[in-house]
Amino acid sequence: MKLLFVSLLVVFLASAAVPAGSQACAACHAAIYRSFLRTPMGQTSGKIDDAAANALSVRAEFRDSAGQFAYGVGRDAAGFYFDFRQLGAQQPMQGRRQLQYFVGSGTAARGYLFQVDGFLYEAPVTYYRSSASWNAAPGFAGFDYPYLTRPILPGCLSCHASRIQWIAGTQNAYAEPAFLEGRIACERCHGEGSEHIASGKPMINPAQLPAAERDSICEQCHLSGEIRVPKAGMDDQSFRPGARLADMAIVFVRSGSSLQRKVTSHVENLAQSACKRASGDKMWCGTCHDPHVVPAASEKASYFRAKCLTCHQPADCRALQSSRQANGDDCVACHMPHNPVSDVDHVVYTDHSIRKRPMATSEVPPPTAELVPFAGGTAAARDLGLAYAMVALREQNGIYRDRAFRLLQQAAAQGSADVQALAYLAEFYRDRGDDSHALPLYQKVWQMDPSQYAAAAALGAYAMQRGNLEQAIYLWNQALAINPSMVLVRLNLAKAFLRTGKTAQASQTLQKALDINPAFQEARDLLGQIRK
Repeated sequence: MKLLFVSLLVVFLASAAVPAGSQACAACHAAIYRSFLRTPMGQTSGKIDDAAANALSVRAEFRDSAGQFAYGVGRDAAGFYFDFRQLGAQQPMQGRRQLQYFVGSGTAARGYLFQVDGFLYEAPVTYYRSSASWNAAPGFAGFDYPYLTRPILPGCLSCHASRIQWIAGTQNAYAEPAFLEGRIACERCHGEGSEHIASGKPMINPAQLPAAERDSICEQCHLSGEIRVPKAGMDDQSFRPGARLADMAIVFVRSGSSLQRKVTSHVENLAQSACKRASGDKMWCGTCHDPHVVPAASEKASYFRAKCLTCHQPADCRALQSSRQANGDDCVACHMPHNPVSDVDHVVYTDHSIRKRPMATSEVPPPTAELVPFAGGTAAARDLGLAYAMVALREQNGIYRDRAFRLLQQAAAQGSADVQALAYLAEFYRDRGDDSHALPLYQKVWQMDPSQYAAAAALGAYAMQRGNLEQAIYLWNQALAINPSMVLVRLNLAKAFLRTGKTAQASQTLQKALDINPAFQEARDLLGQIRK
């Protein structure tokens, strides 16, 4: 009777409160779960605590490339932090932010995140394993001031964490904690587990899927291309295991970029290899990698050599006897060496193009190169226009901007431009001084999607120009509720407050702008004038 009661209780619990997340898998797959937690994918993010502190435990400093600011990391009574201090100034600019999360397994590097009013940003400091030192985070070296407003978007975070608690309708606000699993969770590759736990329905085994669906599981994070454009109605969170990534997004690469190595270009580089071209769909990431296991350092050479010998023979390397004598039987050391990448300083990654003779440098394609869909095919005007628009704004590339403008005009004329395409088109019209086209487009975008903060910010500027200060204040407050890091919008908001006699609100707005960007001199000057 007791056994029957326990059995019925188990059935009831399984149907009434199905566990969620990787912990639910651990009960039946304990060995795989424990092994996976030791892999880089099992350690890609987390809350900063004593166990994850690593190099943060000891105070360390470095200077920016311009020598204008010193950055430090360490620990204080409130926890772990980074700070900055202006050098050589009579009244130096300085500040401190507490760090809440880390991202990156630490195999190559580890970055850090901080929160402001629930909005998540990337810290400008990163620990690099190869040099065992701190330096500017990737993409921050070009700034000669403390850049504190790089938002952590859901699409970025999802390749480092799972079960993300993003707050819809904002750019980068998250509930606490920002994510429930600091790893690539089991369900990210095997699909949702609730039905499996409740009824025994089989989970997805990537190796048993058709090639396109199988490869899409890895490509969701290891194929970034030059830019990834979600299809209309899709976003970075739309992909589910068992589907095709190409049905959710188009990944664009630059034509002629066969020699480019980037942090997440594993799929692109593998596609260029003679091994992949000869093997076709037979070869995929799982041919050489078991995502649940990472071989010990002492076993890596023999582990991957065994993978190579499933297709190749030792005699194939006779022409490279000198290399074999230098590296022994380590195939990877010769044909997949660790090399610098073009998009991040201070790190090296394995070259997955598997060349006969390793390539020492990574070639960056010219800014005139065409953007084309990865793996061939064509792209509609809407998709290609968005690709050129995104890269143009990222790189300040005038050639791409002109291409984007023409393509988005074409998409709008065809009726295929969605809210995202219309938003970029409105911006391009405004930059050309064509307000007669820009204003109605911004109005349409804001009506279609109230989370388009750039449209609200632009409409606020038009309202200000027309003397409608209250409307401008309303629109700018709406925009800042979605993306609070727009300091130029805060400056304009403060000016609107001043013109309506709301001095206290203007001062608070300017102070908030300086909290977000201490180097914003125009806000500092205006605040000084108010306080005189």
